[in-house]
Amino acid sequence: MADEIRKAKPLPDRQDPDTAAFWAGTDRDELQVRRCDDCAHHHWPPRVGCPYCGSGRLAWVRVAPRGKLYSWVVVHRSQTPGFDTETPYAVVLVALDDAPGVRMVGNLVGAALDTLKDGLAMEAIFTPSADGTVKLVNWRPLG
Repeated sequence: MADEIRKAKPLPDRQDPDTAAFWAGTDRDELQVRRCDDCAHHHWPPRVGCPYCGSGRLAWVRVAPRGKLYSWVVVHRSQTPGFDTETPYAVVLVALDDAPGVRMVGNLVGAALDTLKDGLAMEAIFTPSADGTVKLVNWRPLG
C-alpha cells in the first residue's frame, strides 16, 4: 500500500473555489480562463481580483484550446511521485491564442521531445487522471 501511495500522481483539488469552474470545464473538454469584466484582460492562474486593474468583477470564459509553444523543460529525473517511471518527459508552457498574455502549463503528449521548437502550434488534450476523477490539460503539437 505504501508503494501505491508513493507512486500516485498528485491531483488538483476540484473543490477549491478558485479553480472548481476550470475543472468543471475540463470535464466537458473545454478550456476556460478568467476575464475581467472591467478591463477585459484575461488571466491565469485564477485570482480573487484582476491582476491588471484590481477589479473583483471576473468571469470564467471559454477559450479555444490552442496556442503556441512558449517554453518547455525536459525532465530527466523527476522529483514528483508518480512521474519517476515516465522520464524523460517534457513540461510545456503554451501561450493561448484566444487569451493574450495567458500561458498555461501541461505535459507534452503524443509527440517526440525533439519536435519541440519555439512557436510550435499546440492544442490542448483533456486527459483523464488514472483514478478518473478529473481531466487534466496536456498539450500536443497541432496537426
